[in-house]
Amino acid sequence: MHTLGTKGARGMEERARLVRVEHDRRITKETDSQFLFEYQRAILLSLKDSGALDEAQYRYAEGKLENQLRAHIRKQSSTEERGEKP
Repeated sequence: MHTLGTKGARGMEERARLVRVEHDRRITKETDSQFLFEYQRAILLSLKDSGALDEAQYRYAEGKLENQLRAHIRKQSSTEERGEKP
């Protein structure tokens, strides 16, 4: 779990900073595919909200992410059915 603290004075923009990391572990596509999907989608939404992506670009990129996630889940399921390690 990441804990963020804020720093700044009233009326000024506050900035978040990382205070500590608890239960640190490596995030991988194999162990955390849904988390990575949501994280990447959040970045796309941020890019869309900032105007860096228009709606069509966002939908295209989100579709690509969804397809990648589905393909990974299918591959993982078929590997587990055969009794192989992912």
